[in-house]
Amino acid sequence: MKRVLLRDRGPLFKAREVITTMIEMPPPGQGLSYQEIRKRDRLLNVLEKSNEDYFDLEDSDYEVLKKILDAFQFATAKRELRLILDDIANAKAPEETTTLKAVSSA
Repeated sequence: MKRVLLRDRGPLFKAREVITTMIEMPPPGQGLSYQEIRKRDRLLNVLEKSNEDYFDLEDSDYEVLKKILDAFQFATAKRELRLILDDIANAKAPEETTTLKAVSSA
């Protein structure tokens, strides 16, 4: 299992939106098979159900996401985008991932 962190990077780069766009778009000049659509739909379901600043994927689902990441053609090389992509590429097991929670100073 891998935990993908969902960290927005500035006002233009929202992690959920970036990942959703990657999953929904076919490779350039190609279509998607029914089986590929089903695999991608599984990823979207997990992402949509997560109310946290991360989402967890089974290893096989993570491999699908990595394959999408490696094939996707981006229209920009902005640092903020790269940081979101790094969060995907460097996902670790949940027990190896540290997440920070905001603490009220009351």
